Amino acid sequence: MNHSLSDCIKFADETEDLVLKKNAISDIAGQLKKYFSHETVCIIADENTQIAAGKKAEEILRNAGVRIDGIHIFPGTPRLNAEYDHVRFLKQWISSLPSFPSIVPIAIGAGTLNDLVKRSSFELDLQYLCIPTATSVDGFTPNGASLLMDGFKQTLPCPAPKTLIADTDIIVNAPSYLSSSGFGDLASKIIAGTDWMIADKAGRYGASEAHAIVPIAWEMVQNGLLESLQKSINASRGDADGVNALFEKLSITGFAMQYMKNSRPVSGAEHLWSHVWEMETLSVNGVPVTHGHKVTIGTLAATAFTEIFFRDPDGPPAVSKDFVLPGIEERKTEVSNAFKGSRAHDKIIEASMAKLPDEKTLKLTNKGFRDTWKEIRDRVLEKLLPYKELKDLLFKAGCPVTPKEIGISRDYVIATARRAQMIRNKYCILDLSWNMGNFESILSEMEKSDLYLY
Repeated sequence: MNHSLSDCIKFADETEDLVLKKNAISDIAGQLKKYFSHETVCIIADENTQIAAGKKAEEILRNAGVRIDGIHIFPGTPRLNAEYDHVRFLKQWISSLPSFPSIVPIAIGAGTLNDLVKRSSFELDLQYLCIPTATSVDGFTPNGASLLMDGFKQTLPCPAPKTLIADTDIIVNAPSYLSSSGFGDLASKIIAGTDWMIADKAGRYGASEAHAIVPIAWEMVQNGLLESLQKSINASRGDADGVNALFEKLSITGFAMQYMKNSRPVSGAEHLWSHVWEMETLSVNGVPVTHGHKVTIGTLAATAFTEIFFRDPDGPPAVSKDFVLPGIEERKTEVSNAFKGSRAHDKIIEASMAKLPDEKTLKLTNKGFRDTWKEIRDRVLEKLLPYKELKDLLFKAGCPVTPKEIGISRDYVIATARRAQMIRNKYCILDLSWNMGNFESILSEMEKSDLYLY
């Protein structure tokens, strides 16, 4: 069944309400009174979102007699990044305000700003209110904040906002690149689904971090996904119905994370490509590439990889002739060399070593997938949107569809797969292929193909 937005809020245990409608911002004082024990607030925005929604929020709050104890406005340029240092600053600033700790932070902005306020509020033991200004990510409604800490892109634990006010009059006027970023993030849920199928099966054989499918979370994300993508295809062109459909489905996928307390339902291999590039601060002409646009190219790469892996109805690709599963020390050296000089070096080695399979698990997993090849292949390919169809859909939605659009080469995208497989202990198609010994042969097929990543 398809779960409505109101259905999904019932499954959430941290967010009380999400108001999604025209002129929703007029409800801000009422939401404060209904859901928070304190009515003194502080506002955090950037120069762009302050113009888009912050000034209006200030006016409504002051007219309602709400005390605004402080306003912090980040610069509009350069674009705000997800560095944990901003959390340190916000904690110091909020805790210095006269009414602290009897205060409600209000985040007015897109995904990065929301994550910074989310984590800051958690570390200060505060509940916060979010006013999204764009349909740029799925990160408004889940618990956890995706931040760069010590050079390592990771999801830091923290509760979701107590309530959200999503004014369609505001988000429909967001820059088009933010809406196309949100569309790319939503399209990535296709790979999240196929990878969850793979992880669910691998978990039966003892694979590390291979979560079993949880029906409610699966339904929230996967049911109606293609329909929502079709409805929101014109969101980046300012189509109000498209923006509304996109924000609603992204919010639902976020509530699936809040329900699960992890990102398994909404991200797979495609996000690993993105995480590698986020640790490199990928940019074009000095402008950082958005999370959603990195995920878009990651989704295309992961789709290509998955198609090649499951191409033969008779069985998985042949094991590379020179493949030998590396031992612990050899693998540690490989990972160390791949991330030499990175501030995240030690954490990545830790994650990679945690998922290195023992011989028994490896044999069980490989045999299990080979013995039931037709079953898993049929299920995955039924869920997977074929590469050409996916590329056409993303192009129509205004998303980047070639590596050069995000400032990198085709060869670099393919090579990124090696590091992407190393950075998370979260089972996906990259792990299955690596464990089965055909990882490099699939990358070789991607390189030789005249279809993928052009």
